[in-house]
Amino acid sequence: MSNIDWFKESLSIQSVSKYVEVEGKKIHYLVWGSEEKPGLFFIHGYSAHAHWWDFVAPAFIDKYCAVAIDLSGSGESDHRDHYSQEIFADEIKAVCADMNWNRADFIAHSMGGSISLNATSIYPDLFNSLTLLDSIVVLPPDKVRSFSSNKSMIRADFIYDDKEAAMSSFRLIPPQPCRNDYLLEHIASNSFKETEQGWMLKSDGKIMKTYKSKDLTDILMSIKCPINIVYGLMSQIFTQEILDYTLYVGNIPTERVIGVPGTMHHLFVDDPLSVIDALNKLIGEN
Repeated sequence: MSNIDWFKESLSIQSVSKYVEVEGKKIHYLVWGSEEKPGLFFIHGYSAHAHWWDFVAPAFIDKYCAVAIDLSGSGESDHRDHYSQEIFADEIKAVCADMNWNRADFIAHSMGGSISLNATSIYPDLFNSLTLLDSIVVLPPDKVRSFSSNKSMIRADFIYDDKEAAMSSFRLIPPQPCRNDYLLEHIASNSFKETEQGWMLKSDGKIMKTYKSKDLTDILMSIKCPINIVYGLMSQIFTQEILDYTLYVGNIPTERVIGVPGTMHHLFVDDPLSVIDALNKLIGEN
């Protein structure tokens, strides 16, 4: 089966949209598979949304009921005046409660990793395991200053005349090339909304203006659930130094780490089948 045929087959497995209210805002999430099966929870990164997982989550429904959240300010979820790791943790908990899940395995990409790691300190009993996808959750002391500002992630809210123009403007953050144009097109098609002014990103530009990251070193050192790491061997941000420091702080065994060749930060857009294979190997060992 070609990659495009696999992609079309994945999209043919329909998800169900659900909503739950958290502190006065509607939070949207997608569900794939039988709700009688154990939970597998996908959490997106910055300026992303639940539909990034449309071609990943269906691969797991033989064993799991898969869920992907739109954190507030993203996708189909409501926007807030302010964003924090704590409110995102409450949203994750609320979706689990709405699904009647006491525990689940979690997979989180990029900024979703730090959000999820912080959530383990607030709702520790919720996590069977946490798998980080190219996610920086702690930094070596000499790197903290260079990563301490969100300014590089703040974007302008451009408005486009039509959806075609909006989609043609879509770029991954942080920027990187991608060979799989059909995956980018699918993500882009779910990234914009029509407003009275025109077409614009669904993601709230205020997220990085109000969101504050924090030092998660103590949380990583004391976490109770297993931690897995899957990262792009060509990642432009998740360097070998950051990997080594993360393993040291979290006392994470190397057998729980898989580097995916030929992939960058957005590794499951670069090579989704290899990432799915890596996730199956790691989650199955929890």
